[in-house]
Amino acid sequence: MIRRIHLIESGGRGGVFNHSVEVAAGLTELGLDVVLHTADDCDEAPAPVALCRCVTWHRASPSRMVRQARTSARYVLRTLPHLHRVIGPEDVVHIQGMFALTPELVSVARHRNATVVTSPHNTFVRSNAPGGGRALRSALQDADRVLVYSDADRRSLAARGVTNVGRVPLVQWTPPVEPALVERWRAELNPDGGKLALLPGQLRADKNPELFVRAVAQLPDWRGAVVGADLGPGRQVDELIARTGAAVTTTYRYLDVGEFTALVAAADVVVAPYEVASQSGVLAVAARLGVPTAVAPCGGLGELATAVARDTSVEAVRDAIVAAHALGAKPADTVDAANSYLHEYATARQGRTNGRPRGH
Repeated sequence: MIRRIHLIESGGRGGVFNHSVEVAAGLTELGLDVVLHTADDCDEAPAPVALCRCVTWHRASPSRMVRQARTSARYVLRTLPHLHRVIGPEDVVHIQGMFALTPELVSVARHRNATVVTSPHNTFVRSNAPGGGRALRSALQDADRVLVYSDADRRSLAARGVTNVGRVPLVQWTPPVEPALVERWRAELNPDGGKLALLPGQLRADKNPELFVRAVAQLPDWRGAVVGADLGPGRQVDELIARTGAAVTTTYRYLDVGEFTALVAAADVVVAPYEVASQSGVLAVAARLGVPTAVAPCGGLGELATAVARDTSVEAVRDAIVAAHALGAKPADTVDAANSYLHEYATARQGRTNGRPRGH
């Protein structure tokens, strides 16, 4: 028997947090004792989810080094000892996402003799992720079970010798859509009332935003929008829009879950022309809302998408947008997702009982 499930998601915001919230809600509905350990300034979550706000992020400092140092110090001095006190040997510890201190989280759970499950969410490391390589190695090698969200990731890990892997649905918590917010987004991003292609979420260079702009520029009856926090390429995107005259609007800021859900609901097609990806929480939100999606042939994106571009050329992405809109989409059913997670936890516990080496 599982005494308690500890979901640990240290960020408290964005797609990994909303995924963790949905997993926690589903497992709670099955009657399990579930706690989600997260940031003290986390986004909203539905009432049934028990939140332990045991992580403090010093987000206000303009210095990244200061933020990281103060956050890490607090994590080591307060969060890890707290987790050591509350985790027990009959518990499952499910670590969501990659964090610089993932190895230390695993070590605490191991010291308490708990079953350790990891969901790194990406099976690659971005160049700007401090400690990302160390965190990913620990997530893949030190867990009783590694959970991924696409068959592409499962095949990739098998080729790297990581075979103790299960695939689970990439569910995302979405609050009820507010019609007034949807209308506000459409009025702001698509004032002419045409068709709207959307590239939402954190703006990174590996999401190929310039490819998105060039594709929309070839669709005369469409408008495009790039909306989310700018992590680098925003100026280049704006310069490209100015040079080409593409009908694309940009809004660079963080959106809470209610705003983001309404934004996705306002789109006619959500586009993910990414250069590198495992899977995408944005696509999972669109699937839940029944919004069509067009993606590049990258990683596991095609497993959730409505239409997949034949390659990463401008013309191929343009055609995929048109195809996705023509095909349409129905809201995805994720009612049995929690049982998939519970099955994987049982598999992880059984693996420990049988003495199977971690990561294999």
